[in-house]
Amino acid sequence: MSLGDLERYFGLLALGLARCLPLVWLLPAFGGPTVSRQLRLGFGGALSGLCLPILAAQMPVGGGFAGSLLVAREVLVGVVMGFVCACWFRAAEAAGSVVDVLCGFDFVAAGPSEKDGRRGPFAGVMLLFAIVVFLEIGGIGHVTLALARSYDAIPVAGSLSVTSAAHAAAAAVLVASAKLIEAALGLCAPVLVALVLADLVLGVIGRAIQQLPIHVLGNPLKTLLGIGVLLLGLGGIRAALQGSLADFVALMGWPIGPRP
Repeated sequence: MSLGDLERYFGLLALGLARCLPLVWLLPAFGGPTVSRQLRLGFGGALSGLCLPILAAQMPVGGGFAGSLLVAREVLVGVVMGFVCACWFRAAEAAGSVVDVLCGFDFVAAGPSEKDGRRGPFAGVMLLFAIVVFLEIGGIGHVTLALARSYDAIPVAGSLSVTSAAHAAAAAVLVASAKLIEAALGLCAPVLVALVLADLVLGVIGRAIQQLPIHVLGNPLKTLLGIGVLLLGLGGIRAALQGSLADFVALMGWPIGPRP
């Protein structure tokens, strides 16, 4: 291998990293903030290496300002894809956060979870469960396939229309955010209904027996109820997560391709 071929190889690897690294950085399945930057950089490099045959076939050319635009667009594509897929995990975490608030853990859930590691117990459990389901059903393979297909939808040697890409990216972020809210409400609905009914029952009991310290007994009882409903509904939650993953993965290709 000549020096020119080696330079081209590393150039293609760096260009692939511009799209792959934001995707890896935003996905909790790759460890998130708990994993060192070097390891996440290694994950991004591994994905970029898998995309090398595609990048080599497309043979991107250009330098200077055009090259900078190309890298910026690749980073934009990676950020949007990472955000869209991360919304699937954040939907599960948001569902747990709603339960945390209803169970009285809102003082924990309101903290900056990503910065100092604080997270409500139900939010943490739901996020961990989503990561387990993601790995169990081969989510990394689905994301890798979506990444490979993204190079068909927007090849690196294609048009450098940053404006149209930005508009499509903004639309994809809005759609993914709406799906996040929809999925979060659907995931927490059984526990939400159970806890609201528990509040009503406790309110009636408190009015009937005013000497009973409902405010002391309420939170532990609701926590136990929330845990029970969550455990009983794990099968349904898993099925809902598995079904919704296909929607989010399909949406990963929407901002860089034809609208479905």
